[in-house]
Amino acid sequence: MNKSKDVVFSWLKQIILVILLTLFISIFIIQTYDISDVSMEPTFDQQGNRVLVFLTPYHFGIKPGYGEIVIIDSRVDRKRILWDKLIESPLVALIVRDRNVHMWVKRVIGLPGDILEYKDGRVYRNGQELTEPYVMDKMKTAFETAVIPEGFIYVMGDNRNRSSDSRIIGPVPISNIQGRVVLRFYPFNKMSTY
Repeated sequence: MNKSKDVVFSWLKQIILVILLTLFISIFIIQTYDISDVSMEPTFDQQGNRVLVFLTPYHFGIKPGYGEIVIIDSRVDRKRILWDKLIESPLVALIVRDRNVHMWVKRVIGLPGDILEYKDGRVYRNGQELTEPYVMDKMKTAFETAVIPEGFIYVMGDNRNRSSDSRIIGPVPISNIQGRVVLRFYPFNKMSTY
């Protein structure tokens, strides 16, 4: 009888350890996301893309770079806390049925100190027109010139005419970056790194 209890207890400890380790990895290191909206077309289409997101780089002082595709928390008026990371973990989100609609996938266009302007359907950074082969169409609507403050980034979707991004919510605190998209693994025929 005691031997059976020991075996069951040993299995329970291992299962709990695996669950805790999986939670730790999905909260602090790497997560998967489903991207299926129009704001990042043509980079990601509406047919459903699964991506791998590296969560940790911006928490250790690594600065985001131009053109990086990032997942951001669009609630820029509130400070993110550890609870946010826990709830956004795919395992926890399944249980609490949180759809994370405030998490957006966008491209980094501006870094601290940059001046971004709109001219004739194009984006200019510090007076230079951006070369953006990933952009779907010229922008139809102008946006106000933006000076990016220290500790913030400016993001836009690749489908500029159908994207909610920094043109609406303003610059995004670096602390609101959930992570950087590093790999699209589905659909398999469009697998690519970023």
